[in-house]
Amino acid sequence: MISRSLLLFLTSLFALSQTSIGLPYVGQAGTPSLFQSGEAPDGVDCSDLSWNLRPECWDKLDIPNWLTQWWETNQETCQAHNASFASCFQQMAGVQQQQCDTIGDALCSFPTNITAFSPQEAYVLYSIFGIWQWYVSMYQGIGNANLGAQGPVGKIVEAINPIKPSTQALGEFFQALTAMTPLFKAPALIGRLSNTVETALRQSPGVLKQMFPSGTLNSQFVQVNEVYDGLSKIQRYYQANLTTALNLVQSSFPTFLAFSAEGGFIAPQSSLQAQSNILLTSLQTYIVSSCLSQSNIIITLARDTNPHDFTTNGSLTTPSLISCDSYDQYGICSTWWYDPSTNLAYGLSSTSSPQTNYYDLLQQIFTNDWTTPSLLFAGALECAEYVKTTNNSNAPTLDLVTMQPRCISNVQVCVYDQSCGPNDVECEFTGEYGWGKGEGEGKAGLCRPKKEYLGNCGETYTTTSARVPAAYLGPMDWAQGDITVCNG
Repeated sequence: MISRSLLLFLTSLFALSQTSIGLPYVGQAGTPSLFQSGEAPDGVDCSDLSWNLRPECWDKLDIPNWLTQWWETNQETCQAHNASFASCFQQMAGVQQQQCDTIGDALCSFPTNITAFSPQEAYVLYSIFGIWQWYVSMYQGIGNANLGAQGPVGKIVEAINPIKPSTQALGEFFQALTAMTPLFKAPALIGRLSNTVETALRQSPGVLKQMFPSGTLNSQFVQVNEVYDGLSKIQRYYQANLTTALNLVQSSFPTFLAFSAEGGFIAPQSSLQAQSNILLTSLQTYIVSSCLSQSNIIITLARDTNPHDFTTNGSLTTPSLISCDSYDQYGICSTWWYDPSTNLAYGLSSTSSPQTNYYDLLQQIFTNDWTTPSLLFAGALECAEYVKTTNNSNAPTLDLVTMQPRCISNVQVCVYDQSCGPNDVECEFTGEYGWGKGEGEGKAGLCRPKKEYLGNCGETYTTTSARVPAAYLGPMDWAQGDITVCNG
């Protein structure tokens, strides 16, 4: 067990501040004369600091080579004063009393009077600040998140109310929180498509190790319906990791050079706290997924199926079986989510109560921004494909090779078998993503038909009838012959 006192001690240890070390102000005269004038793609001269700095100029001004020569010239002086790279560079450029290698309020100031510096100095100083701002924004966003019983997490647990909560490794929730870190854009790239953060992390394996240590918290367990104390521990733990990673980036010159590649962290002064929502959405998606799984709820999948079409094309055995006049803003119709880009229809289905329609729950999940249909449904399918092709675990993680989040949603996916014959009570799903865990020794897996599947609809039916789950989109919907199909 990691005690609270130990976590606080580690946090304080990682957060040791860098005080002014009295390095001489070298200024422009002491910088290598490797300046190469260049023009940005839009014609702006990168050497003209009266314009806004831009990431493209990082390479146009040949800053990697310039900075490497600067380090070769000044490395011994920096090390003699026990100064981190960032602190040493700032002070030798005339920027005093900065602490950009640790996290805290007002420790690292946005550079002012930009024309006092050479173009290369300005870009490096802005990158030092931009990297600090990125880490601090994540740190504050996670710290300010309401992960208690009264916040979104508590409301998710209350809404789904898992019927058989079991213990899960706290490390899985940590992985879910951190798996989308590469999508947390660098400040200079807000509103732009970019893989700069992904590139920075990929090129800095030491930083990756600090931010995402393997086996994290896996020896500690928590029940999903009592996850709040565990999540507060995750908050503190991840903040300590961020502090350590920032210190590594700003202290080590090779790490800084790799992490700041392509000028991705050249940033205006701004707040990135709103971006932390993507990290919280990742965690919330996993909690939704866990609560559904622990309530015996599966995700059903029908390929090449549009539920709305069935209400108009006359193919249904029982016309009233599928009521789907239109899709709402989330793509939901009755108990299904339809993805037009793949022509796939997803649903939620309870193996304990197959006749339950989950429209109200889906509305609650998506209107409260706990997750998105794509993250919950398509994410579960991506996870199932990943597990099938790699034989890896379905635990949430950030794939450190591809930099892609994996299995943030890992609800069991069951695919309708469209080849099932009429009234075949043993045939419902294909099992291509496994049959799912059994609900007790000797009982069928989650994707096996339940005993009431295709049972009689009741005495009120005068014709042969078959009962299917509320989310059913299998071949019985359009079975031919004198049969009535019902779903509750």
